[in-house]
Amino acid sequence: MKCAVCFVAMMATAANAAADFAGSFVVGTGSSSSFVQFQFTNTNTYLYEVRYDGALFGDDLFAIIATAQPGYFSYTTEQFSFGLALFGVSIGTDADSGFGNPPDYLDYWHYWTREAGETAWTESWVGFGDRAVSNGSWDGWVFNSAAAPAAIPAPGALALLALSGAWTGMRRHRGSPRR
Repeated sequence: MKCAVCFVAMMATAANAAADFAGSFVVGTGSSSSFVQFQFTNTNTYLYEVRYDGALFGDDLFAIIATAQPGYFSYTTEQFSFGLALFGVSIGTDADSGFGNPPDYLDYWHYWTREAGETAWTESWVGFGDRAVSNGSWDGWVFNSAAAPAAIPAPGALALLALSGAWTGMRRHRGSPRR
C-alpha cells in the first residue's frame, strides 16, 4: 500500500509541474467517452470526459459540454469556406479568444488530437467540425502556444489522486462547475 501512495504523490507532483490543473468534469451520458482538454494562456488546464452514444464530431463534444454547464462553459466559432474554426472559449473565469495576430500569430486555439491508447499528441490537420471522435479519443486545445497540451494524469490516475487526498487542489464534479 505504501508504494501506491508514493505513486499517487509522484503523479500529483508531476501534474502540478506540467500544468495548473483547474478542474475535471464528466458530462453527458452514454457508453462511449472522449476527452477534451483546454489549456489557457495563464496555463489553467481543464479536462472534460464527454459521454455519448453514436457517431460524433469534435464540435459535438463542445455542444454537450455547453449544455451540461450553461453559464460556466461557453465557446464561439467562425465558419469559413474551409470549415469551422474555434474563436473563443470561456470556462469559469478563464477566457481566451483570437485568430492569430502579428507579430507572433500564436493567439488562437491550437488543435491537437490523439486516439485511444496513444500517449503523444498530434497537431490536427482537420477542423474539429470534421474530426470524427471515437471511444477513448482525446482532443486538446492550447491557446497562445504552439506546444502540445500539457501532461496531466490519465482519468484513472485523477480518481486515485482524488481518493488519496494527495492532490488537494483537484476536484472532480459530474457536470457541475467547480465550487
